[in-house]
Amino acid sequence: MYGAKPEFNQFASDLEKLAMVFQSPAALKVFKLQCDLYSLGRFIVTKDIVTTNEKRERLKDPVLKLLKNPNPYQTGKQLLWDQMFFNMLGTSYTYVDSKVVDTQNKIYVLMNSKIWFPESLRKLADKMIFSEAKRKEIFETIINYRYDDGSMYNFPLSKLIINTDLSNGTGNFFKGNSTIDALYKVICNSEAALDSANINLRYAGKFMVAGTADPNNVAVAQMGEPEKQSIEKKMNGKRTVHAFKSMLEIKRFVENYAQLELNTAYLDAYYIIGNMYGIPRDVLEAYNSSTFENQEKARASHVSYSLAPKGEDFAMGLTQMFGYDLQNKEIGLSWDHLPFVQVFELDRAKVADMKAQLYLDLLNNGVSIEEANTWAGTTFTTGEKIVRNKVTQNGN
Repeated sequence: MYGAKPEFNQFASDLEKLAMVFQSPAALKVFKLQCDLYSLGRFIVTKDIVTTNEKRERLKDPVLKLLKNPNPYQTGKQLLWDQMFFNMLGTSYTYVDSKVVDTQNKIYVLMNSKIWFPESLRKLADKMIFSEAKRKEIFETIINYRYDDGSMYNFPLSKLIINTDLSNGTGNFFKGNSTIDALYKVICNSEAALDSANINLRYAGKFMVAGTADPNNVAVAQMGEPEKQSIEKKMNGKRTVHAFKSMLEIKRFVENYAQLELNTAYLDAYYIIGNMYGIPRDVLEAYNSSTFENQEKARASHVSYSLAPKGEDFAMGLTQMFGYDLQNKEIGLSWDHLPFVQVFELDRAKVADMKAQLYLDLLNNGVSIEEANTWAGTTFTTGEKIVRNKVTQNGN
């Protein structure tokens, strides 16, 4: 059913993946955590200053206003949430109505299950492009977006920004493989553990009651239906003392629920799913977490190594879509404004202080400014040796 090459128009498969995520608490929690963190990012625009060879942030660029409210239904954060959600399913398709940066423009993240790719594009899915004419031919191919009522919206492929979770180099440049495919059994096991927990919890409050009469004694009649009903009625009654002709044996349907470790099975599945998406253990908090500082550092590290590269790819698509790369401008995503990212600032300050101290020590030992900068990794342009008076044993 699943192959190395992702195929177009697998509507049933796309819908099954959606249902799998929405119906699995473990998978949905991972998706929600990832998308929530990703949507905390803010769009920024930087411009290359050729004279000083530096990047300067543009706080009032018109694209920021567009990305703040990309369409009539969503904010920029909701757009980011959707973009990461469908990216985790394999591929995100972001529709940009126009290359003009204006608030009249509209940006949507499309549902994979509603996109229909023509047969002509299927034949070109693994073809390499070597000319501008061929590139234009491919990206002018008309795509159909099918609404629930059966109507369709047609647009060229060039209006899509395509981002894949794994890679688009496995036989289809326009669609990537999905991590969910590898997690199918893990999610199913998690669901089976939850089903088993539900059944066992329902039966944990039920009891079996049996008489202790000797079955070999034929003189004693077996328990009849009236006697069964009488025992059940007494057992469910409010009296604390009951009298019976013979002793009864009482057992639970579920003897030891804890030994089943069903909650552990759910947490294990949650951890495996999160780990597949590169989320650290301290961010998942699936088990006993470490200190608050370590959790904050784990979140910041997760942003740097997992979310930021995804955001950079998406922002680069926007940069190229609006032609900002031709204007020496670049759209980006930043999480530097978030509290947990600030945890690294103290570490940076400590490293900077160590470098500065090393620089001073080198100068005090007669090393030149240029050599001291090279050795300490600094960029100071001034500095001089500090003369300290030696203190004798007598204090003079």
